[in-house]
Amino acid sequence: GVINRVPIERVLFPPRDNIKALEEFAATMTVPVAPQKTPPEQKMTATITAEREKAATVPAAAPRHDLPTSQETAQALKRRLGKELYRAELDLSNKLRIAGKPCDCLESKHTLLLEAAAEELISQEPGNPVYSEIIAWITQNQSKVTIEAISSGQYDDEYPRMAAEFKGFRKRIMGTTTLTAMVEPKQEASAGETTPLAQD
Repeated sequence: GVINRVPIERVLFPPRDNIKALEEFAATMTVPVAPQKTPPEQKMTATITAEREKAATVPAAAPRHDLPTSQETAQALKRRLGKELYRAELDLSNKLRIAGKPCDCLESKHTLLLEAAAEELISQEPGNPVYSEIIAWITQNQSKVTIEAISSGQYDDEYPRMAAEFKGFRKRIMGTTTLTAMVEPKQEASAGETTPLAQD
């Protein structure tokens, strides 16, 4: 009688004892500890004391790498922004087309670098309005540089003027439109011997 009332699953798969399973798991996770000659508290204290004494006698190691100064960081960001502005200037002068076909050269994913560098430079040079002007330009003109807008041909006469605006932004940031101004100083020595590609 009673056996017929007990579900077969209970007989074949007895209920799991969670406490017992947890204890078994914990037992497998413990690491056997080798017998020690001194109590752990004494050994740890002795090690810490020895490390403190050693640290007190050894002079601090000189930093391995020098971090850039704020001025160096600002100059690098200006060069990066100058390069992105120049790239956009070229795209705009080609009416945002590659091989005669509309490109997404100034879609939002591509202007992200322009905006990021400009935003960082706002904090470096809060008195210089050009960075805010770049961000405002992108916001105001984003609808004119979409694939649909380029395909329509509606703004073809504006793109060259926009390219000139970008050149103006670049000159205000770099102090010149010479392309060598966007080269890092280490590279400039070897590149300085060549004739600049574009002049003021």
